[in-house]
Amino acid sequence: MRFKLTYLSLALLTTQAAYAVEPPINLQGTPIGDSTVKWEWQAADDATHYDVYVDGNRVAETSNLFFVSDALWLGEHSLMLKSVGVDGSYSNFSNTLKLNVQPAESREAFSDNSPISLAAVATGNDVGLIDPISLTLAEAIDKPGYDLVFSDEFNGNSLNPARWNAQLRWDGEFNGERYEYRVINGEDQFYVNTLSEDEEHLNTVANEYNPFEFDGSRLAIRAIRNPLKTTNETASYGALADMVSQQEFLSGALTTYDKFSRRYGMFEARIKIPSHEGTFPAFWLHHQNNAAQGTRKTEIDIMENLGHAPWYIYNSFHYFDNVTVSYNGDLTSVKPQPSGQVYSGVDYSEDYHVYAVKWEPGYIAWMIDGEVVNEVRNANADNEDLYVLLNLAMGGNWTNFPANAGGLGREFADFWPTDNDLNQFANPALEIDYVRVYAPQ
Repeated sequence: MRFKLTYLSLALLTTQAAYAVEPPINLQGTPIGDSTVKWEWQAADDATHYDVYVDGNRVAETSNLFFVSDALWLGEHSLMLKSVGVDGSYSNFSNTLKLNVQPAESREAFSDNSPISLAAVATGNDVGLIDPISLTLAEAIDKPGYDLVFSDEFNGNSLNPARWNAQLRWDGEFNGERYEYRVINGEDQFYVNTLSEDEEHLNTVANEYNPFEFDGSRLAIRAIRNPLKTTNETASYGALADMVSQQEFLSGALTTYDKFSRRYGMFEARIKIPSHEGTFPAFWLHHQNNAAQGTRKTEIDIMENLGHAPWYIYNSFHYFDNVTVSYNGDLTSVKPQPSGQVYSGVDYSEDYHVYAVKWEPGYIAWMIDGEVVNEVRNANADNEDLYVLLNLAMGGNWTNFPANAGGLGREFADFWPTDNDLNQFANPALEIDYVRVYAPQ
């Protein structure tokens, strides 16, 4: 595990990177209408213009000393700025200004010239798409050609609902809005949604088990045998009680659906995969739109693995043609080059590794620990915005494929999980040190 700064050391240290121009100061925000805020700041010496970040997203480049945001929801929003010097150099981020957009009768102006609140970091009380801790780490913000637009360092003690959903949306074509009550690809887990708005789910499932473990420096998604299992039914979707009662395991999934999605950039996570038969961890990108909104169901799999073979990492890219609300569409799977299967002799379960994709127009490059391992050049990579997912699935069709397709290669009667597999089950976990997403400058 890499060394991470403690909250105490955060108060004593600053980013060591050298910047040729200073960031702007004296940030202010004034509500000027329904859901509209005028942001203002004091000029920085030698700055020609400024990059404006609202709620962690780079939204504008301006030479003015103000920017107006409209169509904001009621609730807290944040402003950060970068100065751009006459030589094209970028400053560090400014301090973060937080402003609560309120109903018209209770509006007031806000200003904040203080550094990032360490108390807010320590309690997890930050609501931006960028983890404030990331802004103190040179490795997180000094990526030439890119700006950090989303991050989570998982140094708190719970999931941040401003960034994450704790469910697998998939396509949402079944069960209305209750996406977590589906079985995908014959898998054997039920995903516990600790952030659910469904009181039944919270009271009966999340109250029984929380798969998200924090230790102050990383998040683990841990799978267990399902104590709520009472039946051997194999329905593919249905009501909560029916679905949770049939699955062998409880596990977890994280997504940024409806919270953060984008097209192009650098997407990376530092992960330690489990080495355990039946595990199917994944870090991937999926389409924001559903069929009714118009989609080609684009999917970029940054890292996939089957736990019985921790020496292999899989990369893939999929999309569909002719998708409608009544037709799933026609699948195209594009094979990365030189191979969608990565083998280097390394047991990837023994330590953390950084898995990433660099996504540019017509081009996707997969990387492990900074080295390109696969590439795809295909204009269909440009189809649509994608959001981020990380999950620990258990079992399923791929786990039971023939050995020459990556699976266990067992006979049908011995498919995982057998009674013997269940008896040997040891509560494996997918460990996540951080997730960071960058936009090209």
